[in-house]
Amino acid sequence: MKKEGIGGYLYLAFIGLALAVMGGFFVFVLGRGYIRAKETQEWSSYPAVVVVSEVGDRQIGKAKEYRHKLVYEYRVDGKFYRGDRLKRRENPYLKKKNKIEPSIEKFPVGSRVAAFVNPNDPTEVLIEHETKAPGYSIWFPALFLLGGLVVLFRALFKLSHRVGA
Repeated sequence: MKKEGIGGYLYLAFIGLALAVMGGFFVFVLGRGYIRAKETQEWSSYPAVVVVSEVGDRQIGKAKEYRHKLVYEYRVDGKFYRGDRLKRRENPYLKKKNKIEPSIEKFPVGSRVAAFVNPNDPTEVLIEHETKAPGYSIWFPALFLLGGLVVLFRALFKLSHRVGA
């Protein structure tokens, strides 16, 4: 039984496992983003009216941050609801006020918009869909996942022959 020279194979197996885990994590994150974006595009749209559209701010320490303070009203099955999200995620805080202004101009108070409502929860609503770009770039981390698995299994295969198991 030859047990010498197995350190290199163990090292390769570890490297392969690390690559596969990192690639798998990013495949999961990008896949989840794509699925969530695709899901909202299947939601029904309802007419909504913007009732608040202004710059909101907060101060943490010395830095001031700004975001689009947005509220719109919509009706589903005879019940009125209010939404405050532009996209599925909360409206982000940004350091520069001028980055918020185009969004405020796009959705002035009184404007009519289409509200995309989750059929399972009418309180979950958005007026702009997320991009499906994560799904189009999933191939890159998938290369790391597959490459890492190949390195891992080849190292384990050679290690098993080296040890004689």
